[in-house]
Formats: sequence, C-alpha cells, structure tokens
Amino acid sequence: MAHKKKQVKDYRTELEKMAIQRYFNMTDGSQVRVLDFNFSQKPYEYTILLIPGFLTVFQSWQRVIELLTREFRVLYFESREKVTSKVPKKLERKITFPQMAYDIKEVVEQLDLSDKKYIALCSSTGGNILTQALSNKLISPTGAIMIGPAIEFHISGLVTFLSAITPNFMIQGVFIPLVRRYMTRVYINKKEEPEQLEKYIRALEEGNLRKALPTFRRMYRYKIWDQLPNVVTKTLLVGASLDKMHATEETLKAHNLMPNSLYIDLGSNKETHSDPLVIELKNFIEKLEKNSNNMK
Repeated sequence: MAHKKKQVKDYRTELEKMAIQRYFNMTDGSQVRVLDFNFSQKPYEYTILLIPGFLTVFQSWQRVIELLTREFRVLYFESREKVTSKVPKKLERKITFPQMAYDIKEVVEQLDLSDKKYIALCSSTGGNILTQALSNKLISPTGAIMIGPAIEFHISGLVTFLSAITPNFMIQGVFIPLVRRYMTRVYINKKEEPEQLEKYIRALEEGNLRKALPTFRRMYRYKIWDQLPNVVTKTLLVGASLDKMHATEETLKAHNLMPNSLYIDLGSNKETHSDPLVIELKNFIEKLEKNSNNMK
C-alpha cells in the first residue's frame, strides 16, 4: 500500500507571496534568496536592505515591511543558514559567520546597490554578520540600523555538546514535536496570539538541521567586540530594555565602541518590530540628509 506524501503547510503571508523572489549566486556555488518588495509608486531615494537574525521567519518582520513598502523599496536578505538557501551538500555543515558577511557583499554588488543610497537594517545575528561586513569594508551603506545586534553569543556549553551528539533524526522526530506541543499548551496563548504561535512553529518546521545546527554550534564563545571600532558607517543602535533575549547592556556597549553611532531604547521587542521602528528609521534618514560629521 502506497504511503501518502506528507503535505507541507505553506506558512507564507500574503505580503510575502507578493514579493519577487530573486536568487543570487555566491562565489562558492551557493545561492541565497532575496525577497524584493518594490510596490511604491513614488519610493524614497533610499532602499532598505533588511538582514534578519538566525533562522528568523518572515512573520517577525511582517508589520515593518508592510509599512516600509508603502514608501520604500525593501530587499529582504535571507542568509545561507535558512531553509531557502541552496548550499552544496559538502558545504552545508561548514557555514560560518564571516562567510555570511561576504554573502551580503556579493548580493549588494549583484543588486547594484553600491552606488546608490541604501540603509542596512538588521537584528540579532543579522547584526553580527552586518558588523563584520561593515568592519571589513565589504559594503558601504549610507547608514545602518541595528536592533539588539548579537555581537557576542551566550550559548551554553552543555547545549552545544548535546546538539553535537544527538542525531538529527531524533531532534527532528522527538525534540521539535515536544517543543511545539509545549509552546502551544504552556508558552503561547494560541487564541490571543495566533500570529506569534504561527511564527515559532514555522521556524521549527522549516529549519534545515544540516545547515542550522553546525552554525548554531559555532556561536559558542563567538564574539566580535574588537571589530566594532572599525565600523565607521553612521549607525542607529536600537535597544529594547524589556527584551531579555537581546541584552540592552550589550547594545549600549556596542554604541560606546562604534565611533559614528546613536542609541535609542524602544522598550520591547514588539516595538522594535513595528510602527515605532519605522518612525525612527525615517528620523534617522533625516539626520543622514543633514550630513552630520559625527552621530554622537
């Protein structure tokens, strides 16, 4: 008796489906995807290059992109650890953060952004790879906005060890279903916060463990504080003092180390991914237009 193939749910939002999907070839033969949102009839002169965090799914940025696309062209960059990338099998377990930073360079060049005005917008791990791209002068955006950049990772050695010795099929078949059940019954109110639940379930179900787990293990004791003084791009650092996952103290530390940075606190993670962020982005562009020599 033939077994029915499991139906894979399409978690994409309607806005996500409207984007033009573009794949870019990297030097090592990999391909990364960029979602191109170019809806505005009279867009701002600035393009927004959005670099989300580790395994981040589109729903996390849905509201911001919905607002930005009314006035800007938005390019949503998906780094190579994500399920959408096409990485040769021999390279899937060898993904590094400097490599992902170089991917940004190659995408910017192929998009012909180098001679145009654009803002690099990122959060969390996206801040790590963007910092490396800026510090090593791989790209030169007009400005950058970093929300809780993960300059240093705080990954438990025990968790790193367990992820290395546990077979992927056990993680996929046992651990992930247990986490999903826990989230739906204990952690998230699926009636009051269905979108948040959908976001986390999508991240669990779509993740490619061959790419994601080795990248996760490389976070152990990984930090790039020494690169921050080399970032000369005018940068807005956004803290969220109520968000325990992305420590505000470390965002402030990054601000003190970066010569051309401003710092603001938007309170919660929700505020940094919704309307208040878009308001601050426009304010930041106004400051850039005034050509101030020093952001502090």
